[in-house]
Amino acid sequence: MRDRFSLFLPVVLSALAPASALAAAEVLRPAQGLQVLAGLAVVLGLIALATWGARRLQGFRGTGTKHIRIVEGMAVGAREKLLLVEVGEQRVLLGMCPGRIQTLAQFPAGEQTPSFEQALAESRAEVEPS
Repeated sequence: MRDRFSLFLPVVLSALAPASALAAAEVLRPAQGLQVLAGLAVVLGLIALATWGARRLQGFRGTGTKHIRIVEGMAVGAREKLLLVEVGEQRVLLGMCPGRIQTLAQFPAGEQTPSFEQALAESRAEVEPS
């Protein structure tokens, strides 16, 4: 396998760069190598800083005395999510997907939110014909 690779590598390199460019290539001095590594470290640091900042801003929600407040959100798929929203004295569970938002359940804001099993039983009772 190495014999094939060692024969293939010069062919690829000669196709990518002319022989005159390979012959004229200079060897990097240690100071130039350090400069390249420092530049790479700066760029990687800026990428990490931008990623951290984007995550911090994504979770930013203004706090105030607004009438609508997002209590909690959860992704359930690549483009689908559930949101628990408090509107006045009601909590509303919303299902969101591209192009559609649907109310899944409503609860009074002051009450303890029912468990999943309770909410499922209530929703089935509402859907089943009497």
